[in-house]
Amino acid sequence: MRRGVVVLGLFGLAGIACAEGDRTWLAGADVSALATFERHGAVYRDGRKAGDALAILRARGVDCFRLRLFVAPNGEGAVTNDLAYTVALAQRVKRTGATLLLDIHYSDTWADPAKQFKPAAWADQTLPQLAATVRRYTADVLRAFAAAGAAPDYVQLGNEITNGLLWPEGRVEFAQRDDAAAWDRLGTLLRAAYDGLADACSDGPRPQTILHIESPHQLERLLWFCWQATVQRVPFDMIGVSYYPEWHGGLPELRTALAALAAEFQKPVLVAETAYPTRKDEHWKGRPNMGWPLSPAGQQRFVHEVAQAVAEVPGGLGAGVLYWHPEAVPVDGLAVWVGGSCGLFDRKGRVLPAAGELVRPAR
Repeated sequence: MRRGVVVLGLFGLAGIACAEGDRTWLAGADVSALATFERHGAVYRDGRKAGDALAILRARGVDCFRLRLFVAPNGEGAVTNDLAYTVALAQRVKRTGATLLLDIHYSDTWADPAKQFKPAAWADQTLPQLAATVRRYTADVLRAFAAAGAAPDYVQLGNEITNGLLWPEGRVEFAQRDDAAAWDRLGTLLRAAYDGLADACSDGPRPQTILHIESPHQLERLLWFCWQATVQRVPFDMIGVSYYPEWHGGLPELRTALAALAAEFQKPVLVAETAYPTRKDEHWKGRPNMGWPLSPAGQQRFVHEVAQAVAEVPGGLGAGVLYWHPEAVPVDGLAVWVGGSCGLFDRKGRVLPAAGELVRPAR
């Protein structure tokens, strides 16, 4: 599978026809907040030596970096990923030789299954207007990255969209799975996003598109979502799921979900987000499915076992693992997700052994 070339499968696109040994494996990390942390004084180290966090991760085999993009973020805390910020960080990623995964949120702030807020500037648009805006915005974004020499190799058209995006127009609910009109609306928006990508890439290779969902412990819901996307003729090349054990069950549930998705849709599947803590704090008390020690060694084992689960997806369709927010270290003046306990750097900014476990496990 060549990077930067859309692999056509369902939805009128051409099928995957490559040997298992040629499959792409993304040893990835979402470093969207890196520049913000650096501005707040974060220092990253390989042992005692300070260095660029991207280079430190690259030295441990990370070959793909994911960056989120908000439409018009307020700049508070880590909500800084506007176009200029993200393009600049993407240029840094490209200089390392890594591939780039762009995660377009279609929101001014965090988008996830619990919230998919429309950008304020799009709030009063009708569905046809919103679809036109999504198409134009997607094309403009991809042209801006390309013009800066930082064209993404992979693109998520929405972040954790199991409940849709751009609410209320694009909202779907598994509990109301017989609501065909809801999926007609969401299909309109997702096709518009893909059309914008195609518009921007009409004269050259297109990035691979990833359908990013979550809840691997709810297999029926995942299959419902992907089949509805199929019915709506929404193009996608890969399926990404988020996996956080406190919310999404144990490794058996993850393995079952990945295998079922790969078999049903014959698409590469990956863990698009995951993380695990290295130390105890109040957040982790009583959380379910935390079956690994809360220590650097436990985090390392967790990442290795998640990568192993993906690598063992039948048919060679396991496509990799991306670690979420590895750059999270305690800094002054910036709230840090769960105190930085899930980062791939310790409190002093020293890289942790789990960073080396994102590569494809040896057989």
